[in-house]
Amino acid sequence: MKKLTYLLSIVTVMGIAFACSKSEDSNPIPGPIETTAGPKFLAVKSLISGSCALSGCHISPANTGGINFESNASIVSNGSRIKTRVVDLGTMPPTGQLSAADKAIVSDWINAGGKLTD
Repeated sequence: MKKLTYLLSIVTVMGIAFACSKSEDSNPIPGPIETTAGPKFLAVKSLISGSCALSGCHISPANTGGINFESNASIVSNGSRIKTRVVDLGTMPPTGQLSAADKAIVSDWINAGGKLTD
């Protein structure tokens, strides 16, 4: 009888241990996604930092046109507007049009999807 009680105790403890162990959830709650900026985006960001996100233009506190290019999200969300003004119309930056090579950087980024990652 002692052996049976001992055996049942071991089986019970093992059953509880397995039941309480972490199981793989088929629908996990997604956490923050870490993204790394791609080379096309980084090239555009560099252009914007040197030609657009300047004092009195698209940087705090002026935010000309209500657009601030200090964040990656703002650059991405305004990608088509950037291409229109810089490449298609040539009206930005107001100090003079960018070179053909710089315009190609913007166009390549937009043609690749205009996202942070490319």
